[in-house]
Parts: sequence; structure tokens; C-alpha cells
Amino acid sequence: MKITLANAEAALDEVQRDADKLHSRELRKAIAEYIAMQREALKALRKKLH
Repeated sequence: MKITLANAEAALDEVQRDADKLHSRELRKAIAEYIAMQREALKALRKKLH
């Protein structure tokens, strides 16, 4: 499960890098907010597993 969580975090990093290249400020902001929510969910999942 730890490998899967690490892969999820790496995927979020990749999405963030791609989003940073977008021209639309609103879209970048929306994606950043979504990524932040997903990072919190991953953090909560890690706490449950440990």
C-alpha cells in the first residue's frame, strides 16, 4: 500500500507541474485546490494505515 500511496503523490506532483503550464489562471487555481484536497486525503489515509 505504501508504494501505491507514493505513486499517488508522484502523480499529483506531475499534475501540478502540468497545470503550472496552463494559461488559464482560474483553471490553474481550481486544479491547485483539487490537488490540495487530494493531498489531505492521502495524508488522512496514511494516518489510518499507521
